[in-house]
Amino acid sequence: MMETRVFVILVLAGLVLPSLAACSGAGSAPSDPLDGTAWVLMFIRKSSPIPDTTITATFEDGQIHGSAGCNTYSGSYQVTGDTIKVGAIAITEMFCMEPEGVMDQETMFAQFLQDVQTLRFADEQLQLSRADREALTFVPRE
Repeated sequence: MMETRVFVILVLAGLVLPSLAACSGAGSAPSDPLDGTAWVLMFIRKSSPIPDTTITATFEDGQIHGSAGCNTYSGSYQVTGDTIKVGAIAITEMFCMEPEGVMDQETMFAQFLQDVQTLRFADEQLQLSRADREALTFVPRE
């Protein structure tokens, strides 16, 4: 009698567990096209970054980090299809006097990054766009 109960439990577990895994989406999560990539900013809207500054973005395991021109930054991100959500950005607090305007550029970049909503790949570039269609345009980092 006990052997029959164990057998029935094992059969039911064999039928129910795969169904639950399918419902939870296990093994079918969409891949993140940004994971493992590194980029250099070419344009904020349609303007180039201030000369002698380099703004970068590296995407790894749901985290974005890089240089904002003077300071480094990091935060989380999540991609679903062509949408992207960037979490709060943490940025180091060094004060850079040169080149002129670099601190304002960093503030604008960090805020812009948190406001992006869509991503698009075109001509070997990555564009992260806000609702107003203004974009950050990156090229692959070498």
